[in-house]
Amino acid sequence: MTRDRRPRRDRRSRRARRSRRERSHPPPTEAESDAERARRVQRAYAAWARIYDRFAWATASVGGVRARCVRALDLDPGDTVVEFGCGPGVNFPALREVVGPTGRVVGVDLTGAMLDRASALVERRGWENVSLVRGDATEPPIRRADGVLATFVTSLFPDPYAVVSDWCDRADAVAIASFTPGGSPPANAALWAFARLNARLFDAESGDPLGQLAERTAAARRALDDRMTEVDRERYLFGTIAVHVGRDPVRERSR
Repeated sequence: MTRDRRPRRDRRSRRARRSRRERSHPPPTEAESDAERARRVQRAYAAWARIYDRFAWATASVGGVRARCVRALDLDPGDTVVEFGCGPGVNFPALREVVGPTGRVVGVDLTGAMLDRASALVERRGWENVSLVRGDATEPPIRRADGVLATFVTSLFPDPYAVVSDWCDRADAVAIASFTPGGSPPANAALWAFARLNARLFDAESGDPLGQLAERTAAARRALDDRMTEVDRERYLFGTIAVHVGRDPVRERSR
């Protein structure tokens, strides 16, 4: 009898804690405005800017995900590439290497703290062909580019399909890396823990965070399927990261 009662008390206690947490931090609804979403993302990244900076650089080459995204854009010297959610500039070295000194790299981020770190990097390296813009990827501050890169950004948008579709209308190639379940049980457990730890960032305070990540990754992929003539798909790190790259060769040849 004791064994039966203890689990029930534990479950009631967990439900009570979860209920209090959800009342104090209710998850965003479909009616959440773009401004509210932007403020939520800015607060989350600003609070963790220093830690995220170190983590991003420490894991830049893990799994080869970022390098794969840059290569897949198939950029040429002199091209212009835009990175949405550039953060502290982890991808800038690889992007500069492929576009060369005559090309242009434009980093766009919503969070001032991240752009401050990216700006310090650009100044230290003396990169004259790297520009930084504070802006929202849902309203791209660019008209045209040869390539668009976004690593681990699309999961933040309530409507990734619309956002990625807009990117496709502005570029010849779009490469996105996203968190997604579907790998081994241990990998999914780690991804679930990560999503819960960053629940406010991903607006996944309640419900099924893995399901939400899967839906948003699928929506971004559908946008590439609908807007680009060629789409490549690959999985990395035990299936927890999906890389999708869309290209339009006809558009590229017409340049």
